[in-house]
Amino acid sequence: MEQVLPPIIRSDILRARKEEVDVALPWLMALRWGEFLCQIVLVISYWLIMDRGVPVMSVSAIFLFEVGSNLFLHYRHRRDALVSNLMILVILLMDTLFLTRLLYVTGGAMNPFVFLYLIHVVTGAIILREKCSWLITFATLAGYSLLFFAPFTPDIAAGGTSHCLGDARQADTISGSFELHLKGMWAAFVVTTFFIVFFVSKIQKALADQRVKLQALGEERERNKRLTSMATFAAGAAHELSTPLSTVAVVSCEMIHIMEEQKASPELLSDIRLIRKQVADCKEILYQMTAGAGGHMGEEVLEFSIQQVVNQILAGIGGEEQHRVRVTVEPQDLKIIMPFRSLCRTVKGLVKNGLEASSPPQEVTMRWFATPKYLGVEVWDPGTGIAEDVEPMVTEPSFTTKDSGLGLGLFLAKSMAEQFGGDLTIQSRAEQGTQVTLTLALDLITKNYKAGNYARP
Repeated sequence: MEQVLPPIIRSDILRARKEEVDVALPWLMALRWGEFLCQIVLVISYWLIMDRGVPVMSVSAIFLFEVGSNLFLHYRHRRDALVSNLMILVILLMDTLFLTRLLYVTGGAMNPFVFLYLIHVVTGAIILREKCSWLITFATLAGYSLLFFAPFTPDIAAGGTSHCLGDARQADTISGSFELHLKGMWAAFVVTTFFIVFFVSKIQKALADQRVKLQALGEERERNKRLTSMATFAAGAAHELSTPLSTVAVVSCEMIHIMEEQKASPELLSDIRLIRKQVADCKEILYQMTAGAGGHMGEEVLEFSIQQVVNQILAGIGGEEQHRVRVTVEPQDLKIIMPFRSLCRTVKGLVKNGLEASSPPQEVTMRWFATPKYLGVEVWDPGTGIAEDVEPMVTEPSFTTKDSGLGLGLFLAKSMAEQFGGDLTIQSRAEQGTQVTLTLALDLITKNYKAGNYARP
């Protein structure tokens, strides 16, 4: 199954592709200038050494195209304009066609400059995509083959003497061994071009895959760095606030004890108990902050069932909202081993997102399922969905579409999923709801279960 890359990754790859063309373009132009000089040497040598005429119009048209197209590429490059693969492909095909014509009028298959074709083959293999590079290869092979079998044209040489193997008059002047040598050159050219294109294309593909992997590793490293930074901040905040909160908790307990002995008014006792409860809630919030920012990395590993997770999530939602959650648990007997509170917090965050995205009496579905390799939970809400331009960014830290949101819920859920060998996928359509699927690798959350001695939540 072909891997579908997220839009951000695809855009980064397209940007990298443009950067590759921008880097290769000056070398392509330099290479074409070099080929142009070689062709000038070829024409002059044929004219002086072989003492034969050259069709001026044909050669001039070829040189004019090469100079004009190179100046055009130089102009586009200087203005930082897009030079597409199609544009380069057309230019290389035209170069191949004109080189074939130039070789045909200056010696045909016997011309030692036939290996100028390799410039086009190598250039196409390095710059263009694999299919385009093969097209360039077959075009050069076709051009080289035509030099053997094309009929004689009177304007080839001033004396009207044929130099093409396809002409019967030349067969009398060329020995069989020389003809065999020329055919051997053609065979060697075929083998060489196929090897060049095949291996260069494979190397280019391997390098492209490596770049994608390095980019993914870099993004993961950046996420972990931000996660560590948030965990450090949350742990510091929890440490700084724990002492005053503990003091308030102790004092409030003492006040409750004294007021009960002195039979203080029920209203005053109720206020003190409220303070005590709020302190306990603050401590829980601090724990959630620490866990949410990566605290699950050091959280105690517990053994529990999925139903226990569901019960904890529904209890945490509370009120009328929990009646809007429709739960399905398919792996009833599955026992998993991982940080219990962190899993509950993560899935509860997904459910609360669904509840906030929809409105009563609409229901949010939480379905737990298992595959041979993964445990998954699927949360679906019938809300308005996520805009297409926003969807690629929802798992980025500090990105939120809610007025009171911190933009950490989906980012932390994805981080936790990746830590346990799974992933977080989001499928959403405007006005048709959103489906968020969290998966965890079973071999990471159930291994050593029989031999383990774990606490229970």
